[in-house]
Amino acid sequence: GGVMRGFLETPAEFIKTRQQLGFGWQYSSVLRGLGATCLRTSAVIGVYFMLFEASRGLFALFPVSLSNFASGGICSIGAWALVYPLDTAKSRIQAGSEFGIVGTLVKVFREAGIAGLYAGMGAGLLRAFLANGGGMVAYGWVQTILDRSLSHSSDCSSAPSNNFQKDGTGSDGLGADREL
Repeated sequence: GGVMRGFLETPAEFIKTRQQLGFGWQYSSVLRGLGATCLRTSAVIGVYFMLFEASRGLFALFPVSLSNFASGGICSIGAWALVYPLDTAKSRIQAGSEFGIVGTLVKVFREAGIAGLYAGMGAGLLRAFLANGGGMVAYGWVQTILDRSLSHSSDCSSAPSNNFQKDGTGSDGLGADREL
């Protein structure tokens, strides 16, 4: 999933980085940093879902939406904190570094130490916490709706295909006739 997402993100991230720095760009360069983006995205997604699954029980006493928000937000902070140097390398490569991922990481470390590898991380973690916490809430809601819809479909398997019960009462097929 991370590699596919990396292919989709790279052109937009390249253009964003170049515009933030006031650098020009050409269409022939929009895949610059593809390897770094794919590596970064695959790593962050893998670590995120590993942490999310491992932490599910930690928030079990909270209401479901709050549990999903906390789990999604906190796990994204953990994932990005581990992977952030790859994001730094990706941005530097898209800005023009010719050293590759490892070479760029070494160059940043030599120039600015460990702090250079994590420059801008505070804002990135805040964004990740809010976006992924909110994303997991939405994911939970959609999952609930689909579960209810599938449950409703199997309960009404003898109903006509137009989603109307034999007595003429209707259903939208998405569980809207049930309380969420």
